[in-house]
Amino acid sequence: MFTQEQRALLEGKLDKSIVKQRRGANGKAVSYVEAWHVIDMANEVFGFGNWDAETVDMRREHDPVQIPPTEEHPKGGIVVTYSARVRVTVYSQDGSRKVVRERSGGHRGFGPTVGQAVEDCIKAAETDATKRAFVTFGNIFGLALYDRQQRNVGTLERRQVAAPSWSQLAAIDEGFDPSGPDRQTTSQRAIAAAPRPAANGKDHSRLPY
Repeated sequence: MFTQEQRALLEGKLDKSIVKQRRGANGKAVSYVEAWHVIDMANEVFGFGNWDAETVDMRREHDPVQIPPTEEHPKGGIVVTYSARVRVTVYSQDGSRKVVRERSGGHRGFGPTVGQAVEDCIKAAETDATKRAFVTFGNIFGLALYDRQQRNVGTLERRQVAAPSWSQLAAIDEGFDPSGPDRQTTSQRAIAAAPRPAANGKDHSRLPY
C-alpha cells in the first residue's frame, strides 16, 4: 500500500518543534498539533492528489444560547455546539488501493452573534474530526501526543524535498490548441459583470452586506 519512504515517515517520531500548548478544561496544559500542519504532512507523505477528506455528517447539538456577561467575556455572547464526522481516504501511489479512516469531532463555539458563533463552531468541529482521522496514520499526525510520556516526540531535522528537474516538466501549454477561439477567463467575466460606480462618483459596489 505505502512505499518504503512513506512508511519511514509514518513510523517516525513527531517533531516537538511543531507541538503547541493550550489550557484544557481542567486548567492543565494540553499538547496539540495545529490543523495546518496535519494537512501539510498529508500532502508531503501521501501527495497532493492521493488523499481526500469528506465531511459525512454535521450536527448541531443544541440551539444557540445567549449567555450573560462574565469576567472572561464582559459583553456576553452566543454559545453553540456542533459535532462532525469526517472520512479520510488515502490512495496508493498507483491508485489501485486505498485506506479509509472515519472519525468524529466536536466544538463548543462562542461568538458575539449567532452567525459568527455557528460559523466558527462548524469549522472547528470539522477540523477536529479531520485531525482525529489522520491521527490513526501515526505519530507524525499527533498520535504520539496520546502517550503521556510522549516517547515518540523528539527533535528532528527538517526534511528537504528535492526540486523537480525543469527538463522533466512538460510545457505549460502542451496539449492545448492555440488556434482555438479566444475565451474570457473566469476573472475577466467577473470583472465585466461587476457593478460600475454611480454617475455621482459614489461607488455603491462597496456597500456592506
